[in-house]
Amino acid sequence: MPEDTIRLSTEGSDRATAYNMSNKLARRGDDLIVGWLDGPASEGESVRIRVAVCDVESGEPRSVIQLGEGIDNHCGPALSVDDSGRVHAVVGAHHGDFLYHFSDEPSDASSWSEPEHIGPRHSYPALVIDPEGTLHLAYRESGDRWQLHYTRKKAGAEWELPVVIAQSPTKGYNHFMHSLSIGPTGTLHLTFQFHFSETGINTDCLTKSMSHISSIDRGDTWTNLGDPCTFPLTIGTTNWIFDCFDDPAANMRIGTHVVDRNDHAWLFASLPGPDRGVIWRQTEAGWTEIDLSEVAPDLQLSGGKSTAISYDREDRVHLLVSTTKKKEKPGWSDPENEVFHLVFELKGTLLSNTQITTSDPDRAHWLPAIEHWDWCRPREIGVNGHWYLYTAGNNAGLMSQSDYNDLLRTEVHLGRLAQIHA
Repeated sequence: MPEDTIRLSTEGSDRATAYNMSNKLARRGDDLIVGWLDGPASEGESVRIRVAVCDVESGEPRSVIQLGEGIDNHCGPALSVDDSGRVHAVVGAHHGDFLYHFSDEPSDASSWSEPEHIGPRHSYPALVIDPEGTLHLAYRESGDRWQLHYTRKKAGAEWELPVVIAQSPTKGYNHFMHSLSIGPTGTLHLTFQFHFSETGINTDCLTKSMSHISSIDRGDTWTNLGDPCTFPLTIGTTNWIFDCFDDPAANMRIGTHVVDRNDHAWLFASLPGPDRGVIWRQTEAGWTEIDLSEVAPDLQLSGGKSTAISYDREDRVHLLVSTTKKKEKPGWSDPENEVFHLVFELKGTLLSNTQITTSDPDRAHWLPAIEHWDWCRPREIGVNGHWYLYTAGNNAGLMSQSDYNDLLRTEVHLGRLAQIHA
């Protein structure tokens, strides 16, 4: 185990820290609230959703509770903290009901509210809270044509009926890889991709496009690259940041986004033709790209990558990416993958590129998660370095494993990024 990390679990699911649309690290005064997914205790049992309260300075856990159970390895928690210090969590599910909880004393299991069911066929919660205490939630809804949904819960009110943001062009599988945030002006930002196939079979799907929408009125109305949205958005009505519809074989993938002090979004994407990794960022002139094959040529950044992204008070963007330095493209869960930390200045210059995990060719260090930047509560985030998580272990199976519920054990590590000085 690397000396500069804390091992939170040795019973992690094979995707213990996956799916970074769900924030897994949140500061609350002297506390660092951390969430991950442990595997089933024994065959046939459910995965276990864990929440730890750690010391925000040392990272040492003070308490660890089980907040719920999930059907499989896609069911990790999404965490957020409001202005009163109340911790909110959306946990579960994979094509099922989310469970919403809150607590004013998160280290005490009995303090958490009874679960409120939000359903019916939800996956991948992305949760943020605005200064008025409104919870904003984006997620995928499966069904005949899979959809990207948005809903909100104003303080003291019920969850509102969802808005169908985007709809798959075909029946069957789609993974929107959505990401939701609130910018410094209060603008809601939502990024997503279209990942689909004519057959609707998950293993046939390709990602063909990515887009960005925003709302200046807390989710009442939205615009898509300057044009008013008429929902649901489809491949025929969406303005794209980038698309590859002209090449039937082309495939791309996107990561989650972060918003800078100019209310501009940044995100990582693997692009085709030629295959490469790119940081896309908004500017006053529109969306521009930073080609990482030029600024970080030692890293293999083509193809789908597990990434995490955040921001700091010095106006720098932090990207964590799991990959290798070998020239051939590694798989998403390649055992030789390690976690690298790239830091960019606001103008787009790469400041540093550092491997932060200790190389182990037999066990992947992957699925990084980082403290999400929060413009509603920016003062404490990243102080003395951002906290981050990763999974140490290998993948039990991909889409060929229909239940995603293997007994393989991984380790969950908590670390702190070194402070970067200009």
